[in-house]
Amino acid sequence: MDDLSLVRRMAEQVRDATADYAADHKDFTDIITHRPRDVTRRIDMAAEEALDEAVIREGLKARIISEEIGERIVPAGAMPELTLLCDPVDGSNNFVSGITYYCTTLTLSRKPDGATFADLDAAAVSSPHMGTFYAARDRGAFLGDRPIKAVRTGYKPIYSIYVYGSGTIPLGIIKLQERDCIVRTMGSIALDICMVARGSFDAVIDTRNKVSGYDVMAAGLILQESGGNFSLLNGWSPDDLPLNSAGLSIIGAVDEKTRDRILLELEKYPD
Repeated sequence: MDDLSLVRRMAEQVRDATADYAADHKDFTDIITHRPRDVTRRIDMAAEEALDEAVIREGLKARIISEEIGERIVPAGAMPELTLLCDPVDGSNNFVSGITYYCTTLTLSRKPDGATFADLDAAAVSSPHMGTFYAARDRGAFLGDRPIKAVRTGYKPIYSIYVYGSGTIPLGIIKLQERDCIVRTMGSIALDICMVARGSFDAVIDTRNKVSGYDVMAAGLILQESGGNFSLLNGWSPDDLPLNSAGLSIIGAVDEKTRDRILLELEKYPD
């Protein structure tokens, strides 16, 4: 079974099932659980169920790590043969507001337990209106059926910056935004990282210490396979991060030079 086509197909199945549920249920935005940093809506649980159904449909035995339910084995009681990391609806606030900038993220590792970012074999980020970004390690990155490459956007760098809602904004971020640049923050960090991978943004920066593996690891692998750079906010490699990591701050950049320029600005103005 080809991991590249498998992860793409499953992400699209979850994406489509989520959209179908929203079309058929007026209460899809209802909040059913309050969590420390987020909420769970009916649409989130419907998407989780769609993921389980996709695993069974494909005949897989998987350890699943996802946003709403956490870690589980599907089918229940099976001996897992691989690990799936999924955020069924990244950009859920956009989704429930009728803004079509959201996606399903899915990563696959053939390591059934204890997998880290370095163990990821394939990933997909699937948007209903932009299509599916996907990649397999050492095989490149794609949007639809064509390869994509991270390249600089032009004279003014375009940054997506996530800093709000976590206390004081770092001075280095303020100074960075005061330079001659364009800032876009779209509400789905996974899609924003994919925008770097396709050459639409120059970097994504998140300083909030709120990011989880299911938020960024799929897009991070896609960015790396497109020739870009994905790292923690201190510049360290994410390779040793467990898939269930949380409380992260990250940079996804078009190249190391762009990443290092951002890091230098942040280091000049420490908190």
